[in-house]
Amino acid sequence: MNRVLKKEKTENKTSVRYFEGLNLWIFAAVFVANIFFQLSEVSSSLFLYVGIFVILLTLFFLDKDDYIYIFISLLSALRVATIFNVSVINIITIVYLFRAYVFENEYKKEKEKRRLPKNVMIACIVYIVYSTMYVLLGVRGLREILYGIKFLCLLVYIVDVFRSMYNNNQAEKKFMDIKVYYVAGTLIAVFSSIMINPSYSLDATRMSLMEGAGVNQLGISLAFCLAFVTLGMTRVTNLKEWAVLAVTALPLLYFCFATQSRTSIIALILIFASTLIFGYAQKKARLWITLMLIASVVVFGALIFLADGTQIQENVLGTIERFTNPRGDDLSNGRFDLWQMYIDKLSNDMFLFFFGGTLEDFNGVQAHNMFIEIFASDGLFGTCVILFVYTTVFFEIRKAITSFRKSKKYVLSFLPFILVFVTGMASHTLLNTEPTVNFCMGTAMIYLYGENDSDEDNVADGNDTGVELVGKRKRYKNIRRLDRRYGKKLRRI
Repeated sequence: MNRVLKKEKTENKTSVRYFEGLNLWIFAAVFVANIFFQLSEVSSSLFLYVGIFVILLTLFFLDKDDYIYIFISLLSALRVATIFNVSVINIITIVYLFRAYVFENEYKKEKEKRRLPKNVMIACIVYIVYSTMYVLLGVRGLREILYGIKFLCLLVYIVDVFRSMYNNNQAEKKFMDIKVYYVAGTLIAVFSSIMINPSYSLDATRMSLMEGAGVNQLGISLAFCLAFVTLGMTRVTNLKEWAVLAVTALPLLYFCFATQSRTSIIALILIFASTLIFGYAQKKARLWITLMLIASVVVFGALIFLADGTQIQENVLGTIERFTNPRGDDLSNGRFDLWQMYIDKLSNDMFLFFFGGTLEDFNGVQAHNMFIEIFASDGLFGTCVILFVYTTVFFEIRKAITSFRKSKKYVLSFLPFILVFVTGMASHTLLNTEPTVNFCMGTAMIYLYGENDSDEDNVADGNDTGVELVGKRKRYKNIRRLDRRYGKKLRRI
């Protein structure tokens, strides 16, 4: 037994965990679909249907628990993969829910069927009922209710992903794969845009995935990817893993500058500052953080001084100039004035303050601020409902993970969660798909970043085959289920 453990320990030191168990067919499908999505931007919209068909065909051959990987891989391509106000993400969500709860309900032959997350359902139904009020008052159309239903399906699916995790090792591996597919999918979306539409991606003043839109959101998505890569550098086990992360970080860093999004640059500053300040508190991470710092200085120096006259240097210097010499001497690019206008209207109209209104009530201009947009759209009462929804989702994900894992909390583990709200200060409402998914991933990161303090996944002695260990885990899992279901009755007895 000791020899086996020693061999596995040696192999782990030289292997790259991020490549283990990845499905190359998913990457191929995402790449092909992105190509068709980009072709639909410059040619016939028929290509959009072809791209969606490729994704649906891939879903047919995947296990439903693997849908999250293709889902997260397409997250950054939402804007170019939407038809009739329904995105490819919505389609994947609906297919998953039907397959998990209707066609392949693994508990349908037993008394206890697979159940939807009750608390999330209740919270989302409250939001839908609140939204129905606007329809009945004639303020908004039925589209508001349909949006609420899509919102409910999305949250149920994401929470279900974490509820399906059953032990620490499986949860760590699954969440690591989710992050890998997220980063890889974002890079695939950018590179496919460069291949098909370089005019508004590589050669444009500000990089985007579609003409004239999504620049800021792309920058935010890239910043989130870089946050996960940077946090991964504090958890590497060997130089190979660090090198893989460093090579991945380079294009992400450059593309952040290529978007010239000040929001993403603020996020980058927060990422690197947090990593340097709080990462050094972890002894195991100090070497990797030092190497990261040296590599960043070398790369930036090369971009600024050696890439003279190139598009790369222009993007980097252009982004810096947007901070040092903003247009009209307004660093917010007019956002401060917009926020003031929204605040004035909300403070002078009590109906808008308590119940919110439409975009036309605010001169038809979005506030570009997550908090103000939520308050302006749904009012004080609606904001409380939305806070209730996201709080419920937070605790559902927390409960799912902590049911089998007890980990030490690090300040760095809160970084992606905090980034949701920092970037939201200059972005759009939290109710959008990407911020919502980032919120859920950030919540999971809080509890899946640190080392597990529980001993559930310790290796059992005396049985080389691991049968004894599996038996113990099954008994532990069954006891936990009984406690959840009949805990109060048993304690009374």
